[in-house]
Amino acid sequence: MQTISMEADGVFQLDGRSYRIPREFSPREVFSYHRLLEPIPDIPGGTSLDDDQRRQQQAFLLRRAAACIVPGLQAEHLQSLELRDLQGLHRWIAEHRPDLAVASPLLNH
Repeated sequence: MQTISMEADGVFQLDGRSYRIPREFSPREVFSYHRLLEPIPDIPGGTSLDDDQRRQQQAFLLRRAAACIVPGLQAEHLQSLELRDLQGLHRWIAEHRPDLAVASPLLNH
């Protein structure tokens, strides 16, 4: 597994490639990002996820959310990151890109 470190301007390296988190986003990007980070409500009588399945679901949604706002980044590129590193990436986004700031339970573990 690998980790990423963010530079002050939103640049990070992953698998030898550089990516930059833009400073501005289209309304569609903001909408998609927020939708992917919304809490998924439990449905009474619905399928229950165990802790491992819930972590996998969280990681999947965090990868998709990052891919929808970072040019050239695809969710599969983030596959090698641990959940805590994905959460760290999104915390950085919340702190440095106010247009995207969102309170999400996906970032709290």
